[in-house]
Amino acid sequence: MHFLIVDESPELRTALGIMLCARWPDADLDLFDPSERPAFQAALAKGGVSALLLQAPFPGEDVVALIRAICRDPKAPPVLLLAEKGSEELAVRAMKAGAADFLPRRGLTRALLGRLVEDALAEHEAHARVSAEQGTREKTTTLPMDARELRGAARGDEQLVPGYRILGQIGEGGMSRVYLAEREHDRLELVLKLLDPTLWEDKTFLQRFVQEYKIVAALQNEHVARIYDQGFAGRHPYIAMEYFPGGHLRARMQSGIAPLEAARITAQIARALDAIHGHNIVHRDLKPQNILFRADGRPAIVDFGLAKDLMSDADLTRGGVVYATARYMSPEQVLRLPADARSDLYSLGAIFYEMLAGRRLYEEYTDAELLRMHVSGPLPRLPKPLAGFQPVIDRLLAKRPEDRFQSARELFATIAV
Repeated sequence: MHFLIVDESPELRTALGIMLCARWPDADLDLFDPSERPAFQAALAKGGVSALLLQAPFPGEDVVALIRAICRDPKAPPVLLLAEKGSEELAVRAMKAGAADFLPRRGLTRALLGRLVEDALAEHEAHARVSAEQGTREKTTTLPMDARELRGAARGDEQLVPGYRILGQIGEGGMSRVYLAEREHDRLELVLKLLDPTLWEDKTFLQRFVQEYKIVAALQNEHVARIYDQGFAGRHPYIAMEYFPGGHLRARMQSGIAPLEAARITAQIARALDAIHGHNIVHRDLKPQNILFRADGRPAIVDFGLAKDLMSDADLTRGGVVYATARYMSPEQVLRLPADARSDLYSLGAIFYEMLAGRRLYEEYTDAELLRMHVSGPLPRLPKPLAGFQPVIDRLLAKRPEDRFQSARELFATIAV
């Protein structure tokens, strides 16, 4: 392992280095002050860096632009922000630019730092693996001109999709790029999601992309992301959807969430799931990163790329396998059994537990052990002060679907605050 730590506090750099070496005894460390920008960039350019821990805000520079520039390199390591409490808005913007997570500069423990870095490394590795599996041909073929243009840094005057002005790139996945854009006729800020044209011939991914729009467009609910438009710009399928300035639930969880607030958020998500399930749709990939907040604090569910229409025989997954996030998969997903609405409730239970306990479900287990624990592991126990929530957690995380809440509406009625 090789870590770069860039922070203006020598004491913090040293403390972080000690904690990382306690977790990875053979780790190599490079510690820099922000004034040593050329030196840390040279170390980053050499390659072989496992993770970059970077101070935010970055003295004398726009840290969001800096992160965006770093993350444009496909070989860049995960970037974890070192931010003061109260910098959540900055952290959210930086994470949309490509940062993997943010770490509190004060109060970090060795266990918390190790867990957050491990999660960032695992997610980075999984993203690289999925991108390779999805056949993004960048490594072996010459891209057509339109794909090269899409990969360029979007300027404010670029128009990748007629009727929309690009304001900047805010994210990237294995099959798409995501931009903050402005709709020209009314200047509405929104998110523009464009499918990589090199996947044009992959009908499964193309159908999944189109299905995502159809599913969300049919859902009219305040807790589901709004879809404004869908179409094709040349060989670029696109979706124009609501922009969420409040960021995602994962960022809020890093700062800690009070128990009653956790119950309130869970109840709101249950209302959203009730609307989704009422249309015979199962999300199948519910996780904190897919729960975003509007400016007024209301949460909404996004990313229906793996959703399943229970009224359709079509299943747009490879061999029936759902590539959901292991941490939040239901036992039936692990076992590749049919998943209905109660599967989403298990995922919500894992999220609710994490908000209450301040730790992830079965976090002490490896990825391989984690899947086994979902199927046959003991139910987690909450600390004594939170024992009042234990019956709800027990039902949400029951191994058998028939032992869980049977609907999101039943859950909402139980925990609404």
